[in-house]
Amino acid sequence: MQPKLTFIHAADLHLDSQMEGLTIAHPAMKNRLQNSTFQSLNQLVQSAIDFNVDFVLLAGDIFDSNRQSLKALVALREAFRMLEEHRIEVYMQYGNHDFTGKQPMMSYPENVHIFPSEKVETFFYEKNGERAAAIHGFSYTTRHIESGKVQEFQVAGQGLYQIGMLHGSLATGGAADVYAPFRIEELKRTGFDYWALGHIHKREILSEQPPVVYPGNIQGRHRKESGEKGCYLVEMEGQSCDMTFVPLQDIRFEEVVFVLKEAMAIHEVEKELMEQCLVWGERFSEAVLHVSFQGAVHQLLEWEQQDRLDELLDIVNEQQLSLGRQLVLASYTILPSIDIEEDQLLERNDFTAALLTNEYLPDELRHTLGELTNNRQFRKIKQYYSESEMKDMLEEAKQLLLQTLWEVK
Repeated sequence: MQPKLTFIHAADLHLDSQMEGLTIAHPAMKNRLQNSTFQSLNQLVQSAIDFNVDFVLLAGDIFDSNRQSLKALVALREAFRMLEEHRIEVYMQYGNHDFTGKQPMMSYPENVHIFPSEKVETFFYEKNGERAAAIHGFSYTTRHIESGKVQEFQVAGQGLYQIGMLHGSLATGGAADVYAPFRIEELKRTGFDYWALGHIHKREILSEQPPVVYPGNIQGRHRKESGEKGCYLVEMEGQSCDMTFVPLQDIRFEEVVFVLKEAMAIHEVEKELMEQCLVWGERFSEAVLHVSFQGAVHQLLEWEQQDRLDELLDIVNEQQLSLGRQLVLASYTILPSIDIEEDQLLERNDFTAALLTNEYLPDELRHTLGELTNNRQFRKIKQYYSESEMKDMLEEAKQLLLQTLWEVK
C-alpha cells in the first residue's frame, strides 16, 4: 500500500524581479513591489508548514536571472532553512531564466535536492524509513533546450509514486520550440503519477489523468499576469490525487474597465474614478490596476494628447495614498466604444480595407520605437518591450484608427 503523500508544487518564483517601470512610475509603492516576490516566497514557506507537507517541488525559474543577487540567494537559503526545521524536503530545478552555466555561489541546507544538469536524473523521497516516491527532473545549463526531454524520463523503482518535473512548453512544431518542448500524449505514455510543470505563468491543468499541471508564477509582475497567483497543494494516496490552489501573491495585478459618460468634464471623471476605486478596493483589496477607458473615444483621445489622462491617474493615486489605500492605477488604454463590423469596412475598398488586410509585425514597431527605446532617460523606466506588449500596442492602435474611420464613414 502506497503511503499518503502531501506536497506543494510551485514554479516561476522569479525572485528579485525588477517590476520593470512600475517602481519608477509609482515610487510610493516601490518597496512593496520590489519585495513582492520575496513576500510570496515567505507565503509559500508558511503554507508548506501550515499544511505539514512532505516536500516542496520548485519547477524552474526560481530566480529572475542567471546572475542572482546576493539578496535573492540569501532569501532562498533562509526559506530552505525554515523548511528544514520542519523536516520538509525540497526538490528544485533551474529553468531558462536562471540557467546554471555557472553554479550559484550559495550553499543550501541538506533538505534541498537540486537537479544539477540537463540530463534527467532521479531523487528518491523516503517516508517512514522507506522509499515512497521517485522524483525525476533536470536543470537548464543554457538559455534554450531545443530537444525534447520526455524520452529521458523513465520509471524508477517498484511501487513508488513517479513524479516528473519539467520546465518547458507544449510543442508547436515551429521555431518557438526552444524550451524543452513536449506533447501531452508523450507525458501520459511515461506512466508517471504526476507531472509538475513550470515556465508558463498562467495556471493551467493540461490533463487530469495523470495530472499534468502548470501552477503559474507565485507573484504577478505586470498587467498580463493578473489575478491570483500561487501554487498547488497536492495530496496523493494510491490512485487518487487531489489538488487545491493556494494563493501566494503579495499584491495582485488586475485589469478593470471605466465607462466614460457623454459630455463629462475631466473633474467629473476624477470624482467618479475615485468612487469606482472604492468598488475595486473592496474586490481586490491591494492591487495594481490597468484601466481601460471606454466611451467617448474622441474626448478620451484629446485628453490623452494633452496628457490629461496621465495627470488624472496621478491625482487619483495621490488621493488613494493619502487615504492609506494600497491601490494603484498603473496604466490605461482607450477602448473602442462601438462594435466594428470588419466585413462592412472591407467592402469599402479604401484605406480602411487596406488597414485591415495589411499585416503589422512587432519587429516593424520595434524598429519604429528604436529611437525612443535607445534613449537613456527612457531606459530608466522601460528596458524593452516584449513580443506580447508589441502585439497589444499594434492591436490598440488599429482599433482606435478603425474607430475614427468608422465614425466618419
